[in-house]
Amino acid sequence: MDPNEGLPIHWQVDGIDIEIKYPGKLYWPDEHITKLEFVTYYKEIAATMMPYLKLRPVTLRYFPRGIRKVSFYKRDYSAPVPGLIDTYPYEEISQHKTIMVPVVASQAGIVYLASKGCIEFHTWASKIMDIFHPTWAVFDLDIDIGYDFKLILKAATLLNTYLNELGIKAFAKTSGGSGMHVYVPLKPVYDFKTVKTWVQNIGKKMQERHPEIFTLPKKGNKTHETNKVVIDYMQNIITRNTASVYTVRAKKGAPVSTPVTWDEVAAGGFMPTDFNIKTVPKRVAQKGDLFQDVLRLQQELPEIY
Repeated sequence: MDPNEGLPIHWQVDGIDIEIKYPGKLYWPDEHITKLEFVTYYKEIAATMMPYLKLRPVTLRYFPRGIRKVSFYKRDYSAPVPGLIDTYPYEEISQHKTIMVPVVASQAGIVYLASKGCIEFHTWASKIMDIFHPTWAVFDLDIDIGYDFKLILKAATLLNTYLNELGIKAFAKTSGGSGMHVYVPLKPVYDFKTVKTWVQNIGKKMQERHPEIFTLPKKGNKTHETNKVVIDYMQNIITRNTASVYTVRAKKGAPVSTPVTWDEVAAGGFMPTDFNIKTVPKRVAQKGDLFQDVLRLQQELPEIY
């Protein structure tokens, strides 16, 4: 063990002992952010984040040696960890096998996974009790990293205006990357194909209205490799997952996928990196959870005109 990475630390979270090994290990070398700092963020945000993970399959992305080293996704969890991680059997028809998808069981579970080097949490749009009917639709807005983030903000504002015209209430968050996510909470009565088609048709409408700004994914291309804002409707497939609200991203500056108000989006003046593991806990303490109505509202899909 590198002596500079420190001795293990033990925390009691929800009455469960969590061990953080190598707390001094640099996970973001350029920013000198240690493992202990990012695990501490998850400890501080766990109560706010947990409702978005509860009873919902999650794909985990680990960086056990920091963001510059090897990483891997985990969506097939071998066995539950009592009080921390539950599992749910999901039959992958295309691969003719059943996987045990992880489901975070508690706030301590969030901290436990972080202590194991899990930086990113990506959630499914449905819950395990009704796996085939999503509780939200996702508009994933993305653009090539070299383009101005102001275009993403403008696109999100235009999309929200149109959704409001349809009588729909939507909620925005930064992705933690170069784009934004717009969520539409739904009654869990529509199957994924219906929701995906609805989001795709909204995308077509936005492309018709504002062809200089919007486009849809092109076959074979990465969704962000364009000078226009892509509405990636393919996020609305059962096994697809989206960066969870309040998850850290393994990117420069340790950004966090963070809810923003529509007034903030319209006013602009911020970058995704402004919301990070150092600033988000203070923001939540001051403003509360700006995404909480995503869990409460149950809207019907309106007709598109």
